[in-house]
Amino acid sequence: MKLIYKVLFMSILYTGVLYAEGGGLQTKYLLSITPSSTEVTSKSSFIFTFDKPILESSVKKYTVVLKQRKSQKQKIPTQVTVAKNKLIVLPTSPLEKGIYVLKLKPLKLTQEGDNTLQVKTSWQKFVAWLCGLLYQDISDCPMCKYFCYTSNVIKTKPIIFKFEIKKKMVQIKSLESNVSLVEMSEHNQTHISIIANYEDNTSEDVTQKATYLSSDSSVDVDKGIITSTIEGSATITISYGSKSSIVNVEVYEMIEGHLLPHEPENPDATLLGVDKNDNGVRDEVERWIYKEMPTYHHPEIERIIAMTQAKAYQMALADPENKENKVRKAEDRASDCWFYYAHLKNIPFDGSVQKFGNNLRDMLFSTKERLKTYFEYDSTLKGTITTATPTYMLNTSYCDNNIDVLP
Repeated sequence: MKLIYKVLFMSILYTGVLYAEGGGLQTKYLLSITPSSTEVTSKSSFIFTFDKPILESSVKKYTVVLKQRKSQKQKIPTQVTVAKNKLIVLPTSPLEKGIYVLKLKPLKLTQEGDNTLQVKTSWQKFVAWLCGLLYQDISDCPMCKYFCYTSNVIKTKPIIFKFEIKKKMVQIKSLESNVSLVEMSEHNQTHISIIANYEDNTSEDVTQKATYLSSDSSVDVDKGIITSTIEGSATITISYGSKSSIVNVEVYEMIEGHLLPHEPENPDATLLGVDKNDNGVRDEVERWIYKEMPTYHHPEIERIIAMTQAKAYQMALADPENKENKVRKAEDRASDCWFYYAHLKNIPFDGSVQKFGNNLRDMLFSTKERLKTYFEYDSTLKGTITTATPTYMLNTSYCDNNIDVLP
């Protein structure tokens, strides 16, 4: 007898599942679909709004299927986003003229309250009676668990949304980014915006719809959000429809709020070397100042002073004739910054200043050509008189940054 009841039980359960798999637009929990089937255009995205929040984990890659009803039923790639009780479906390119079917597989929604046993409807009473024949406690019955419990997680029925695009697809004329170059520090984030311009003179923000490809592992990008990992350079290729655009990304190492230029491939190829950020200091020297230069008392201040001095030395390489005495003025300014620093911080006479200067000169004049050029500049100073600025007149204006505020 129990075997007969179990067969009957499984048959009813199977029938109930088949019934629950029914579909269509008139389904419980679905409030609206926008745009309506008569308002869809080639550039439309679709928003399914439910009366309860969507459980994000229930949305899988296969949850949404968009197909054009051609002979082979062409599948259209989409991007799916969950925003509380809204499911947003974005076709990754404009849709051509034709008939489409957008299928939504069952989703899970959340509601307030805990799972509770309830036997109210005639169907639930029948299920409870049937389970009572097989179980002492009907709450142990799988069929009762399925039909007689309210849950804080509920399941929608499949949704089938049919629409037709009657107008010919508007072609994309160009794809533009709001920036062509992004400069950022390591382990940081920023975002870009992508605009598609169409032949009908309309524009659309397609940041969320476009596809992105980074050329280097130092940069990840998704839906317009750029995430940097390590120092490096990358080219981001953005595609939407038949058009593409390129954004270059430079990721820099940051020390004390200072973005370091990349290590040059051949820093000694020319007399003046490489200065990509055009701040007057060769890139390999700037990196050395912030990463390897020995400091003695106040590292942050000494790096600022070193950068000031390095600019003066670099000017000597660029202008060994000291035209209009500009190089000498720059060196005097750097020296005055040194003296102000020593006075401000009561730096002891322990030889650190001399060592500091020697290390910096060795780094700046790292080749025979550079050292020879500096000697040429130095020879122009013969016979000149140097007048030191009185200590009481010195202030932070002789430095490139305000060192008064630094520790």
